[in-house]
Order: sequence, then structure tokens, then C-alpha cells
Amino acid sequence: MRAFLLALALILSPLAVAQEDPVVAQVGVEALTKSQFELRFGLFAKSALRQLGFPDTEETRALLAQYRQKYLEALAEERALLQVAKAKGFWPKPEAVEAQVQALLESFPDENALAEALKGAGLPDLATYRLLLAVALALEALEGHYREKLQVSPAALKALWLLSPEYRHETLYCARHILLPTLEEAREALGRLEKGEPFAQVAQALSQDPGSKEAGGALGCEPQGTYIPAFESALLRLKPGEVSGPVGTPFGFHVILLEAVKPAGRYPLEEVAEELALGVKDRAWEKLAKALTRPYPIRLFPERL
Repeated sequence: MRAFLLALALILSPLAVAQEDPVVAQVGVEALTKSQFELRFGLFAKSALRQLGFPDTEETRALLAQYRQKYLEALAEERALLQVAKAKGFWPKPEAVEAQVQALLESFPDENALAEALKGAGLPDLATYRLLLAVALALEALEGHYREKLQVSPAALKALWLLSPEYRHETLYCARHILLPTLEEAREALGRLEKGEPFAQVAQALSQDPGSKEAGGALGCEPQGTYIPAFESALLRLKPGEVSGPVGTPFGFHVILLEAVKPAGRYPLEEVAEELALGVKDRAWEKLAKALTRPYPIRLFPERL
């Protein structure tokens, strides 16, 4: 009887493991388990919350629950691409992975310190980091190989530029500003400008706007409707080359320079050609990736998440 029970336990143990860690996607011959999904979704959640400026709590993670099925689809597609990468010889050699691990180790006092940092980032151990690094290198090599073969002709770029409404613009106002906390400080900045000191130099020295200070207060060339009303009203009253008096807004007091006004038209082709070509290659790679992964059919089981 005891032998029978032991045999039964051995037979049932794989089933128990399967129930504890169910398959949530089948990609070709490979299975993606719930634990594998949770590891990757956890890394995605940490990154997304950090970018949004939210704390990583149960409550904020609950906000991302709606994306679980979409992320499962993306992870399954990634697994299919990985099988393509392996089949075509793009899986990285162990020494290539180890070289990057060693480079990372050099920035920590020892391996234990690195292990603690990895845990803080949501990775259980160095072995998991090695695997995810290999995955990233394989996908990068596969995509890079095919992207090198993608060429966009100048004629196609020009046609796309002419047909794409997003490369048209309204009248653009090219401006700089100096942001200061008090009216008195704004007036002092104006005094320096009136004595002939370059606007960019005064902005670098005095402005409290971290986004434009180092660039000499440069705000770029933007259409009407970009700025808050008080700022924009003062900007639109200026002629190119003119500097405003102090303009109060909720952020402080601004001294504004209108550098130029560009009439409505198109952004120059030479300025947007690289972006256009990248967009064409992105769409081409998406189609090619679908074709490459066709031999690896995907079945999803979102109800098991």
C-alpha cells in the first residue's frame, strides 16, 4: 500500500507543479509559465511606475492590472522572436554575456552588493539577470541584422514627407526666457540685458528653469497654444529681437526674448529625414517580425494569469 501511495505521489507531482505554475502561453514548442510572466510583468510594473513618478505599492500596481493580458501577448511574441534568433544563430555566446556581467560587477564593491541591487530592481538573483541579458542581446542582434538590410530611398522619403500631415506646422515662435522667483530679480536681469549682456549668458547665470537654463533659456520654436496664457500673451506682442518686461505666472517672473517667427509650412525635409526613415524601418521590421515568427504559433491562456 505504501509503495502504491508513493507511486501515486510521483505520478501526481508533475500535475501539482503544473497547477502551481500553469502555462499561460504556448509558443511553438515552448511554454511560458505564470511565474515567468510574473517576473517580467513585475519588472515592467517597476519601470512604468518609476517613469510615472508613482511609488511602487500594491495600490499603484493594481492600476496596471488592466495591462496584464496585453503584456502577455507582447511576451509571447517576444518568445517567438527568441526562437527565431536561436534558430538563426543569434543567441549570444556565454563569454559575451559574462563580459557584460563583469562590467556591471565592476561598479559594485562585490557580488553580494550587486545581488542586493538586483533584488531591489525586482530580479531574484544574478542567474536571472544573465538570462534576461542573453535574451536582450539575442533580440538586439536579430533585429539589428535585418534592419541593416532595410533601405529607404530618397524618393520614398520625400513622398512620405509630402503626404504626412504631421510634418506641417502652424506659425512657430522661437523664444528664450529667464525665469526668476521675484519681480526684483527679474528687473535686475533686465538691467543686465539693457547693458548689452547676451540673453543666453544671463539665462545661464540666473534662470531658475532647469529645463532651459543650460541652453541659455532656449525654448525652441513652438506654435501658438504651447504656453500658459500670460506667458503666451506677452510673447505674441513681441517682434523678433524684442525682450519683454517681467511677466508674472504661477512659476515666477519671466523675461522673454522672441528670436524669430517662422511662417506656417513644413518642417524641412533634412530636419525630419532621419525620423521618417526610422518610422519606415520600424513598420517594415514589425511586418518582417510577424513573417519570421509565423512558424511558431502562439496560444494564449489569459484566464490562468
